[in-house]
Amino acid sequence: MLRIFLKLKEQYIKTEMEYTFNFWMMLISGILTRILIMAIPFVIYKNIPSIAGWQEHEIYLIMSFLFIAEGLNSILFEGIWQMPGMVFNGQFDSILTRPVSPLYQVLSYGMGLQGIGVFLFGVVSLNISLNALGKYNLGSILLCFFLIVCGTVILMSVYLLSNSLIFWYDSGGRTSIPFTISSIGQYARYPINIYPKGVQLILLFIIPYGFIGLIPAYIVRGEHVISYTLLLIGMCIVFFLAARFVFYRGIRKYESMGM
Repeated sequence: MLRIFLKLKEQYIKTEMEYTFNFWMMLISGILTRILIMAIPFVIYKNIPSIAGWQEHEIYLIMSFLFIAEGLNSILFEGIWQMPGMVFNGQFDSILTRPVSPLYQVLSYGMGLQGIGVFLFGVVSLNISLNALGKYNLGSILLCFFLIVCGTVILMSVYLLSNSLIFWYDSGGRTSIPFTISSIGQYARYPINIYPKGVQLILLFIIPYGFIGLIPAYIVRGEHVISYTLLLIGMCIVFFLAARFVFYRGIRKYESMGM
């Protein structure tokens, strides 16, 4: 199954690269937008020594984990964002008639070119941040790989859960809920302890972007490593199972074309 998944992604890349200019523009745009995002803390730290006890490169570390997770989701699971359109125009019919898991088909569908640039920028930023913090070693790199996998699964689960809500209402193939959730999650680019307690709870346990960037950064810093790691794994499992449940429950509500 993994081989088929990777083969499909390979074919999507070949298809998109037929339009060379578009391919490079999307890749570069992903990098440029993240540079602009990182420019904000860069300017802030020119005047302020720390934010809630976090140094400049620690903020970049949080952002790097988020960028990599966003990039990987765009590359690997772009089909989640195509699901509302597939449900509305009846394309989801063909997914249900194939002898392959509907969830697997949705996850393997399509590819976001912009995610390639976002992913590459996140990887470079992560390496620079680790080096600046004196954490650049084999152990930290392997730890970061594990944290990235967990963060990517959590973000994929959030995307899947929010986009699966399309099964419950007719929106013309468009829904603002996933984009609203994603926008709220962007507040987790900074240490969430700068926000009120209510916002912190939302960014940790309702829209768990804090487990994609902040908690991994805590672990890399060496704070409560075992407890945070177990909590991260737990959130990863819980949100994936919840997203899968909502997705398959939504399929029962699917009414085919003309919904």
